Amino acid sequence: MRNLVTSGKLKASRTHGGHYRILGKDLESFILEKKMFPYSNNQTRTKKILIADDDDNIRKLIGEMLTRSGYEVEYASDGFETGMKIVEMKPHLVILDLFMPKMDGFEVCRRLKENKDTESIKVIAISGFPTKENMQRILDCGADLFLEKPLDMRNFKKKIDSVLAVTAEQGLLSRLVHTTNHRIQE
Repeated sequence: MRNLVTSGKLKASRTHGGHYRILGKDLESFILEKKMFPYSNNQTRTKKILIADDDDNIRKLIGEMLTRSGYEVEYASDGFETGMKIVEMKPHLVILDLFMPKMDGFEVCRRLKENKDTESIKVIAISGFPTKENMQRILDCGADLFLEKPLDMRNFKKKIDSVLAVTAEQGLLSRLVHTTNHRIQE
């Protein structure tokens, strides 16, 4: 690693103590560019998103936008189906309506975040009932973001990209922590 950094092949900054620090995004780009095993082979570039809303028009609108943007999209129309799809597809992100039949979005989010196998899945909650109580309640259940319907699709896409970018960096860094010493001394 030190040779890669000192030769300028891997971007890094240097601390006052002489240590090098590499940003997660720079390391990920380097690994993918050089097709380094195992990360480049196992890293899925297509992010999976589950859209959970009982309104068919909302599902289609969001789904078409995300599919055009290169995301893999699945749909659920009630809370119970949402839970089944989460287990089945293991999405990176769930776009979750608060008020759906069979199980509301609050309960879906709470269960998702309480399960160690699904707690890292990001949740963007959406609702046509944007009261302070609803917003606080879903954030207390573990949602990462709350947005009001109707959605500004351009802004919504930016929010999704931002949430998923954080997810990608956290995922790569957590895998690298076990295999790489982040402190490179000279």
